[in-house]
Amino acid sequence: MFDVVIPLIGFNPSGGVRMVIHVANTLAARGRHLAVVVPRHAATPPIDLDSRIDVEIRGNARQLGDRVAFCSHLPRARAYLATGYQTPLLISWGLRMKSREAPIVHLLQADEAATHIHYGSQPGWIKPVLRWMASYGLNVPATRIAVSQAVADAVGRKRVQRIINPGIEARYIARARDDTPIRRLRRNDATDLVTAGFFAQAGRVKGTAVMIDALGHMPAPSDTVRFVAFDRPGAPPLPDYVERFSVLQAERPVDLMAFYSTCDVFVFPSLAEGFGLPPLEAMACGAATVISDCGGVREYARDGENCLLVPPGDADALAAALQRLLEDGGLRAGLVAAGLETAVRFPVERFASQCADEIERVLA
Repeated sequence: MFDVVIPLIGFNPSGGVRMVIHVANTLAARGRHLAVVVPRHAATPPIDLDSRIDVEIRGNARQLGDRVAFCSHLPRARAYLATGYQTPLLISWGLRMKSREAPIVHLLQADEAATHIHYGSQPGWIKPVLRWMASYGLNVPATRIAVSQAVADAVGRKRVQRIINPGIEARYIARARDDTPIRRLRRNDATDLVTAGFFAQAGRVKGTAVMIDALGHMPAPSDTVRFVAFDRPGAPPLPDYVERFSVLQAERPVDLMAFYSTCDVFVFPSLAEGFGLPPLEAMACGAATVISDCGGVREYARDGENCLLVPPGDADALAAALQRLLEDGGLRAGLVAAGLETAVRFPVERFASQCADEIERVLA
């Protein structure tokens, strides 16, 4: 029997999955026997997984029916870690089908009724079913950890036993603490350009459409400003003057740290976030940030101190804040200095250790 089993509907490069892996690695380093159960179509971890952790690969988990079957035959464990809004309910059902009992620890990394359902791309007819699952799943007996006060408030503070903020990985902390930071990787020779970067990806919740709208509200591009997008599969069409980082990298690996290091300003226009790791990562790499006030970012974002905050979904406000930063080098420098100080206060090791402590209390 395993100490802890973690069912995931798939490995992906998201911050949420990376946080789960850090927690799993910490438990393994403490001598706990773990299994991570993943579907065949998404079985490659985005970061190193401790070699002592068993990885069990099952069928697929693309559709709701697949996920019910996926969680119906989980390995026996002393405890289960649920990491999505559907998994507490599915784990509970699976245990009942096998006439078994085991405690569940539910890691709440977002108000998923908003991030995954309201802003999701699912057909309208299925959304009420998913909302019911999200609501019912919060009533499944579990020890619940929220990643921010915003998440705890959204799901109901009384349901949450502990709030633990995620953190950035060691290489970002090292970059923020570097007394002689590397020269910014602009990928061109015009070092006097001010470079603004943002993520371009599919879906509503990350706010790419708002960012594109904001660009249309700004003055025509000049020869002193450059825009770069970290483009992901399915990204919407971008204005012609926006460079795609995947193209700039050519044969080099497309690495987030290299992208952040390209930016003088990083824009995060997300509509809803449980915590929001990218602005912290960008701060650690020396970028000034414009952040939408989208929930969990309030754990670290301070308007006018370490970033500029704008209302989520407000393209005019986003354009104004971005233009202000592009034009005011002194403001940028002040936000960069404060951002570096902020970033080092959020190491991922602390998050992983504290989450592991909570899981071990359940095992005790």
